[in-house]
Order: sequence, then structure tokens, then C-alpha cells
Amino acid sequence: MTSVLAVLVGLAVVGLGVRANAADDTYLIGTGRYDVTGPAAEVEMMGYAMPTQITHGIHFRQWSRAFIIADSSDTSRVVFVNVDICMGTQILKIQVVEKLRSLYGDLYTNDNVLISGIHTHSGPAGYFQYLLFEV
Repeated sequence: MTSVLAVLVGLAVVGLGVRANAADDTYLIGTGRYDVTGPAAEVEMMGYAMPTQITHGIHFRQWSRAFIIADSSDTSRVVFVNVDICMGTQILKIQVVEKLRSLYGDLYTNDNVLISGIHTHSGPAGYFQYLLFEV
């Protein structure tokens, strides 16, 4: 799954270190961005359900943007990832959390990882676990 790898690499480049004060609390904020552009041509686009409608090149690159916010003691954190795909899917989140756990232990879980897609139909398909969306 290219999307999973790209989201993970987007998270890997995130660096905690920017500090923002909110009242008396200090938060650590990290950001990262990674190119998740799929194959350049000859793949079906997400959601059109027309096998003859395939890509013929790249008009715009697609990106994954990750934001991590942690409290100053780094005991509580949340990760929000916005990706230029149709939507964040269940299987995508499951695989991202599994990979993050293998890299960072229990730091990232289903409870603090959020993945959102911008809802574009101009990107490649193939990252759902349900057949209907793959057709």
C-alpha cells in the first residue's frame, strides 16, 4: 500500500520542537509533509466506477500533511494527518497504526491517530478494504 508508506514517511519527518503557549500550558507542535503522488499514468481514478477512465499523467502532486501536538511533558499527544486522497479509510488507519506501533511502541494508537482525506476523485484508487470502492 503506497498510501500507508507515504503517510508513515510524512509522520517520520515530523519534528516536535515548536512551542506554543496556551494559558499556562506549553504544547509541542510538529509538522511534516510528504509527496504521496501515485503512479503517473494508466491507473483508475478513485470513485468514478468507469474502468475506461484512467489517468494520463500528473497535473498536480498529492501530499500527506502530518501534525503532532503533545503536551509539554509529552505524556499526551494527538496526530492529525490530512492526505490528498478521496478519504481516510479503515484499512489505511489500521495499517498506519500497526506500522507506527512497530516503530514507536504504544506512543501512537487508534485513540490518538486521525487520518483525513480531502475527498479528491482525481487520485488513484486501490486503498480500500471493500470491493465496492475498488470497482
